[in-house]
Amino acid sequence: MVEERVILAAVSTPDPDHPSTWSGFFGVLALVIGCAIALIGLYAAISTWRGLALARRRGQTLPVTLTGGIFVVIGLAVAAFGVWIF
Repeated sequence: MVEERVILAAVSTPDPDHPSTWSGFFGVLALVIGCAIALIGLYAAISTWRGLALARRRGQTLPVTLTGGIFVVIGLAVAAFGVWIF
C-alpha cells in the first residue's frame, strides 16, 4: 500500500495594490535607521545627564539638551523620509 503525503509549501502572495519594490525596501530601511538614531541620541543624552556630578549638571543642561535634541530631530526626519518613501 502506497501512502500519499501532501506537502504544503509556504507561498508569499504580495498585495497587488502595494507591490514590493526597492523604494519600499529603502523606505523601511530609512525608517529603522531614523528610529535608531533618535533612540540612541535620547539614550546618550539621558545617560550623560545621569552620569554627571550634581555640581556639573546645572552648567551642562544646555549642551546635553541640544545634543540629544539634535539627534532626535535628525532621527525623526530620517524616519519621516522613510515613511514618505514607503
